[in-house]
Amino acid sequence: MKPELIFSFLLVVRNEEAYIENLLDSILNQNFPADKYEIIVVDGDSTDRTPEIIEETNQHHPGRIRVLSNPRKTLPTGWNIGIQHSSGRYVIRVDGHSQIPENFLSRTFETAQKVPEASCVGGVVKTVGNGFWGEVNAHVYSHPFGVGNSKFRTAKNDWEGYVDTVPYAAYKREVFEEVGYFDEQLKRNEDLEMHARVRKNGGSFFLSTRVQSTYYVRNTLSSFLKKSFGDGKWTMMASKRGGGVLRWRHLIPFGVVITSLVLGITSFFSTIALGTLLTLGSLYFALLFASSWGMLKMKGPKHFFSCMLSFFLLHFSRGIGSAASFLSPDYWRNDRAYEERYGKKVTNVAR
Repeated sequence: MKPELIFSFLLVVRNEEAYIENLLDSILNQNFPADKYEIIVVDGDSTDRTPEIIEETNQHHPGRIRVLSNPRKTLPTGWNIGIQHSSGRYVIRVDGHSQIPENFLSRTFETAQKVPEASCVGGVVKTVGNGFWGEVNAHVYSHPFGVGNSKFRTAKNDWEGYVDTVPYAAYKREVFEEVGYFDEQLKRNEDLEMHARVRKNGGSFFLSTRVQSTYYVRNTLSSFLKKSFGDGKWTMMASKRGGGVLRWRHLIPFGVVITSLVLGITSFFSTIALGTLLTLGSLYFALLFASSWGMLKMKGPKHFFSCMLSFFLLHFSRGIGSAASFLSPDYWRNDRAYEERYGKKVTNVAR
C-alpha cells in the first residue's frame, strides 16, 4: 500500500533561473521521509533556463518532481493548479525567490502536530539581498519601519503564537474544500484575500520561529519599486474583493501619501497646514534616520543614506500603488461571480 502523503510541496515559478536549482535541491534534501511528501512545480511558461534546470534536476532525482504548466502565468492560477493536482494532508506553498533549510518540513510537521486546531502553520522569513541595493533593501524589509508589525519578518528567538497570516504556509487540505481556492482575478496578494476568508470563518494561523526560511529581496532599485507599487495596488484590490484583508500596516503608506498631498496643497493657503506638514515631515525624517542608523554602523555612510532613500521609496511607492488601485476599473467592478463562488463557501473552516 502506498504510504499516506503528509505534505504536498508546491512551487509556482516563472523565470527563476537564479534561484530554482538551489531551492529544488533544498526541497529534495529534507530530513523528512521522502515517501511522505510530494513535490509539484507549476511553471508559468518561463522564457529563461528555468524549465531546463527543472528537467536536469528531475533527471538526477527520477520520479520525485511533477511538473505542471500554468499558461495564464499568474500566481493564484498556478497555486490552484498545484492544489488540484496534490494529495498531501497539508499543502505547502513556497515562493521561487526563497530558500529553505533541511529541517523545514520536519519542524513544520512538529508545529502542526502541536496546534492541530490551526488551519495553517508557518514560520519566520529571513530577508537576504545580494549586491549593494540587495543589502539595503534587505534591511528595509527586515525592519518594523518598513514592514510594520509583520511577525513573520520581525519575530525573534523562540516566539510562537497565533497571527493574522503566515508565509510559506502549510494549509490543511480541508481549508480549500471549505473556503475555496485562491482568487484568480488577483494578480498578486492572493494569499491576503484567501486568508481573510479563513479568518472570517473562525480559522487560525499559527507562527513558530522554529520554522525558518530565507527570502531573496529584489537586488535593483527599479525592481524593488515595481514590487512595492504592485503590493500597494493589489493589497487594496484584494481588500475590495474579499474584505477583512487590510491591517494598519497596509494602510499607513496610503495614509502618508494622501496626507502629504492634502497638506502640500493646502499649505499654499494655510500657515496651519504648512506648519503641520513641516512638523510631520520632520518626524518622518527622524524616523528614517533612526531606522537606517544600523546600516551606518555596519556598512558606512553610503549604505546609510541609500537605506533612508529605500525606506522612503518603499512607503511612497506602496502608497501611490494603493491610490492607483482606485483608478482601476477592476476595483469598482461589481463582481457577482466572486460572491457566488466564495460568499457561500466560507463556512465551517477547518481549524
